[in-house]
Amino acid sequence: MIVREEPLLGEDPIEIVGSVDAGISAAAWSPDEELLALTTHASTLLYMTREFENIASAAFTSEDVKVSSHVSVGWGKSETQFKGKRAKALRDPTIPEYVDEGVLSPFDNHSVSISWRGDGAYVAINTIEREKRRMIRVYSREGLLDSVSEPLDGLEGALSWRPAGNILAGIQRLKDRIDIVFFERNGLRHGQFSLRMTSEELDSLTMPLKLDWNIDSSALSVCYPDKVQLWTMGNYHYYLKQEVVFPRMQHGTIVTNTYWHPEKPLRLALATPGRIFIYPQPFHSSSPG
Repeated sequence: MIVREEPLLGEDPIEIVGSVDAGISAAAWSPDEELLALTTHASTLLYMTREFENIASAAFTSEDVKVSSHVSVGWGKSETQFKGKRAKALRDPTIPEYVDEGVLSPFDNHSVSISWRGDGAYVAINTIEREKRRMIRVYSREGLLDSVSEPLDGLEGALSWRPAGNILAGIQRLKDRIDIVFFERNGLRHGQFSLRMTSEELDSLTMPLKLDWNIDSSALSVCYPDKVQLWTMGNYHYYLKQEVVFPRMQHGTIVTNTYWHPEKPLRLALATPGRIFIYPQPFHSSSPG
């Protein structure tokens, strides 16, 4: 639907432009606002112009995994490993003992995420593949599949492509911690860092987190149900720069969303049910009352 703030003579304030019979699971405009990427519940990707004309489409299939030839350097499943007396001594210490298979997080909400690269040349889609694993697909602006991510146990639905273009950020939930994990455009892992959480906080957090890079790639917001953390990087290390905690309302846990300004890098808006907070310089602001 198009909602017009100031309709011209003869125009309707609300116009239905079309529909997707299977249902829309996610949508995101390209940075130049020339293309709209839509994913449907029928496992398809649609490209539409700003006039909402469909110009390209692609179907998500299990064969997509063949696009990226990731080399497995692990030792596979334990039942296939040699366990002789000297096996441990002979094992190459640079090779992991376990290779992720993409086991879903127990708190996965089956959401779909779309994130464009800063220059609009590529778009990444995070979906669940055949109810077995999370897969991040990268498509070109022409709708051609470029790569898929390697399997990662506990990968959740959050996804944010750093506008600079070098990495995509996601969330991995493990038994004892939650990590922010990074992928390259080719789908390979590219480092991670762990969030600061006590065991009690980890046990009580059953809702998926959300991620969002600011426009100049200098800060990454991690959105919890009742707080927002802002992380920055220096000397290849990530630092927690600011934490904004929201008081719990009468109905319990609230849900927050972050929105970075498209032109002013450190201008941030935080939205909660019924309230919006604007931070011109969030790194120097105090928590809301």
